[in-house]
Amino acid sequence: MAHVHRVLVGEPDPPVVPGRMWSLGLYKSVVLVLFLLRQNPVQEVAAELFGVSQATVSRRWNTLLPVVEKVLAGHVPGPAEASAGRIDLIDGTLVTTWDWASEGTRNVLGQAP
Repeated sequence: MAHVHRVLVGEPDPPVVPGRMWSLGLYKSVVLVLFLLRQNPVQEVAAELFGVSQATVSRRWNTLLPVVEKVLAGHVPGPAEASAGRIDLIDGTLVTTWDWASEGTRNVLGQAP
């Protein structure tokens, strides 16, 4: 949080002045941005969870995302470093699954095999 504050204060034309933060405050606003990055919910869901409007979520996202990216840039490992000695699961990977049709069950469209 201190890094985000320093970046905001250090910019010649900051997108927001930390001393005049919004109803969520700087801490919760950064948590909101991190939540959006990690969970990828629709903004309406985030708004309800954080007790603000969708427009507020959108403004926080647009204002603080570049600052959070700048602060985290030095802490993001490269792909080789991140996967060293691990099994990686990539979104969208196609894998073999159980063949329910061969068991005589209905397929996704509700038709018998």
